[in-house]
Amino acid sequence: DETRLNIIRALWRAGALHEYDDIDDSASAMSFSELRRRVNVGDNGRFNYHLSKLVPHFVRKTADGYRLSGGGKRIARTVVTVAGEHDADISGEVNSDCPVCGGAIKATYEDQWLRFSCTQCAGLFGDVAPKGTLLNAPFPSPGLADRTPDEALTTELYRCMSDLTHMVQGVCPECASAVKGSLSVCEAHDATQDRPCRTCGTPFVAWGELRCDTCRFAKRLPVELCVMGLAPVIGHLYTQGTNVFAPSLDDLFDLVQKQVTTAVTDSPRRVVTTIGTTEDALTLTLDEHLSVVDVSQ
Repeated sequence: DETRLNIIRALWRAGALHEYDDIDDSASAMSFSELRRRVNVGDNGRFNYHLSKLVPHFVRKTADGYRLSGGGKRIARTVVTVAGEHDADISGEVNSDCPVCGGAIKATYEDQWLRFSCTQCAGLFGDVAPKGTLLNAPFPSPGLADRTPDEALTTELYRCMSDLTHMVQGVCPECASAVKGSLSVCEAHDATQDRPCRTCGTPFVAWGELRCDTCRFAKRLPVELCVMGLAPVIGHLYTQGTNVFAPSLDDLFDLVQKQVTTAVTDSPRRVVTTIGTTEDALTLTLDEHLSVVDVSQ
């Protein structure tokens, strides 16, 4: 309801410049009459009705008046982030080549999703994503302001890797609820260096799905990428000169395709991923829930 959103906006604007999100008691409260004046609702009963629907989940009522709760601040930031006043046009090619075929990569932005796609091949995700997709993620439009397609790609890679490290540890980056992992394997995988698998349409035999049952935030990625969010792999690659949190698209997929090998075993179902050369390799074994059951180096 617009009145309720305006209440959230008024309280957020009043406190946004002089409070810290991690210190709740630093927020100043606003009286009922002042809040109603700022929201510009003349009917006292109507205003009180809408305000009561926000208490206590989004607005806290204190002895001094009203102020946003933690949930209210999150709603306010979301409203600011997704409001239609931020128009973004990031269309264009980037200065990286497709890691699958070497073709040109274009950026598109629609419905607050930022997508990087190859203009020549089917991409990395087979039939589960639009043709050519190499990277696809939600992206708030204000984050595209004054950024080129290449800068947007760098930013999206960082955000995706940051989210991944949360999720493989079992924590949803959106709502902090538990994340569950599951493993899927292409049983008839026949990919070669020159073409993707004819069954699954991708170069990767094993995929991990990480999903939050509370807010339904989810990622589906090749296991080779899933392990990049695990502490042993982050540390191992850093000593080799690769910062997992700041990869280029070229470096990331060169690493996945040339320095990571994956094997699937049965009884029980496991996926074994090895990063690096035989002289200095790190091997992780994951179960069907993407939990690490063994690490060796």
